[in-house]
Amino acid sequence: MLKENQNKLVNNLKGIIKEVGYMSDIKQEIVAEFKLRNLNGLRAVWAFSENLDLITLTDSEEDIRFLFLFSYSLSKVLKEKEIDISINVKDYFTELEYNSWIGYRGIKESENIYPIVIDNVDEISDRYYQTIMSAQEIERLNAANILIYNPNTQRELKVTKAGLSINVNPKKVTEIAERMLDGKQFADDLKFNILGDPPVYNPKKRTLTIYEGSFINTFDGQHRKEGNALVLSKNPHLKFNWPVKFTAYSEIRTHDCMTQINKQTPIDEEFLSTKDYSKSENLLIDKIMDSRGELSAVTKDTDSYIKENRGLTTKSILSEAIKDNYEGKIEISINRDSVANWIVEFTNYLMGYYIDDFITKPYEIKKHSYINNMNMFYGYIALSAKLQNNNQWKDILKQKIESIDFSKSNSMWKDIGIIGERKINKTIKNKLYKLFTEGL
Repeated sequence: MLKENQNKLVNNLKGIIKEVGYMSDIKQEIVAEFKLRNLNGLRAVWAFSENLDLITLTDSEEDIRFLFLFSYSLSKVLKEKEIDISINVKDYFTELEYNSWIGYRGIKESENIYPIVIDNVDEISDRYYQTIMSAQEIERLNAANILIYNPNTQRELKVTKAGLSINVNPKKVTEIAERMLDGKQFADDLKFNILGDPPVYNPKKRTLTIYEGSFINTFDGQHRKEGNALVLSKNPHLKFNWPVKFTAYSEIRTHDCMTQINKQTPIDEEFLSTKDYSKSENLLIDKIMDSRGELSAVTKDTDSYIKENRGLTTKSILSEAIKDNYEGKIEISINRDSVANWIVEFTNYLMGYYIDDFITKPYEIKKHSYINNMNMFYGYIALSAKLQNNNQWKDILKQKIESIDFSKSNSMWKDIGIIGERKINKTIKNKLYKLFTEGL
């Protein structure tokens, strides 16, 4: 199914539901159609009552098949009741999809997961509960389509030319799954909000019971929920527990909670990027920082230090440059140690030879020269990689530095894209690599 057709169908369905969504007999017959196919009609009920926003359906086969079955069932009921609204399902789905799903039936009748009884629950305050659930317990709810993405309580939807979709980063989902497999994932809270019929808490048994008139929204933890599902597809018996918070708030109050979470001071992404020690370049950076050499003295966690004249470059810049220029040379510890020692030796000589520019009065020099601009260290690392194992490296280094006019008045820097201490993109970075290594 083309994404364009999916968006057109969803918009059409949303318009139809606005007109007939109050008619309980239509809802009942849609559910009956799902039951005839040995399928749980709960998700269809949520879609018909607008508790499940069809915009949030993905392009997975499961979601597209559900969209087909829901559209077909609704079309069939509307025709039987002689309601003058039509949906030509064939207009939206491929011939293969139509032929595959027109007679689709579940292998067995789907489990009725309600009532959901959650054990070992503590009541924090009114309508606010906490517990611990295994990865398998979370996935049982997820697989039953109980955990619904609600744009009114979650982060904003992703807007593209193709339409709207859930704002989920597949790379982050995969990273969470891999960290769970490796035993490195920190189990931070999943947060779910219960709408519809309120849950019942039993303080003596410490149970929270969620009934069929309820549905659960994920309002903090969408990536972790999907990462959990992904990891269990690879290792169904993985032992992992999640702390879980349940609320039974209105959408408005839940969104207010999400806003509060987002307003709390986040950890800088630049800082976090250098703390991922599954990456060889970050392990190498730590060795450079432990060396107490000239480079370590001017390298800081984030560019906020550079802007306040408390450093010359950042760990993330060095990490990127090392990854780009020493790829294939730093994956083994002994090679990593050798490269770290070489970069320390190279930069000690560079910064010691141009002592005013880097050590004694760098911030005075910075006023009129780009020689110690934080982005120039991309170039210095690239140059170090080019000169490694070259016996004449000191002479070549000096020749290269002397051949570059670092003065801010040089129009070349504007042409390259260097403007003050701003972060640069890949294109500008590659121009710097070329400038520092060309002709060597």
